[in-house]
Amino acid sequence: MDWLAPVNTLTGAAIGIGSTLLADRIRWRRDREALDRDTRRQAYAAFMAALSDVYTRLHETARETLPPAEARTAANEAFTTSNLYPLRYELALLAPWDVMEPVNQAFWKVRDLRDLVATGSTHTDAPDFRTHVSDYLKATESAQAAMRRDLGTSWPRDTGAGGA
Repeated sequence: MDWLAPVNTLTGAAIGIGSTLLADRIRWRRDREALDRDTRRQAYAAFMAALSDVYTRLHETARETLPPAEARTAANEAFTTSNLYPLRYELALLAPWDVMEPVNQAFWKVRDLRDLVATGSTHTDAPDFRTHVSDYLKATESAQAAMRRDLGTSWPRDTGAGGA
């Protein structure tokens, strides 16, 4: 009996099945990575939008001349209604540490700005107010650069070494 033909058929079938399974596995991994990246992109965008909203509302509050009690209420309301805490916790589950560190810094800087505005400080209270705003803006730029690097959308100048 000639065994060569059935062995070649089985070998060909095994190679065909193996290559199909390998191709499916590679496709699944690529699709999974794309889904994970898209999920992080959406979470990053939601967090940055909320951060921007809080900053805008705090800056508007600081432009008004409010009694300290009203300033405190407005600053705390701007912060608590923004959902920054839940969005930050979501990022803690999704983002790598090299993104979370600058995200935390931006969060803490806007929280410091909230605390300053809550004391009744206004945008004309220089240099304290300008220093807080500058620190916040630097922290958000750093967080955005880390997010872009993580998503693979870095600008050429995003080196992670202080930026340009």
